[in-house]
Amino acid sequence: MKNVIIKFGLCAIVVLGLTSLQGCYQVVMPGETTTVMKEVSIEREGTPPPGTVQYIWEEPMVDVVDVPPGLDPEGHYYRPGHQAVVEIRQGKWRHYRAADGN
Repeated sequence: MKNVIIKFGLCAIVVLGLTSLQGCYQVVMPGETTTVMKEVSIEREGTPPPGTVQYIWEEPMVDVVDVPPGLDPEGHYYRPGHQAVVEIRQGKWRHYRAADGN
């Protein structure tokens, strides 16, 4: 009796598993065509209303310098040689001036 219950349970699991996989794939018959549609919208910037100011971001100017090994500037502890990034000029917002097309 126990074997019958185990076999019935295994069959039920297999049947449920197969029915759950039924919707996971699609068979395309030869001669059938599949159409894929993709909607693309392109938005163009309009002319800004008079009196508005447009800004663009000007990237900061940086440099990488080699720092030699030795004591730190205060003389408290030893530091190994390394490279450091130094900001020469900060980034800033500036007014956008359109190039004349004439």
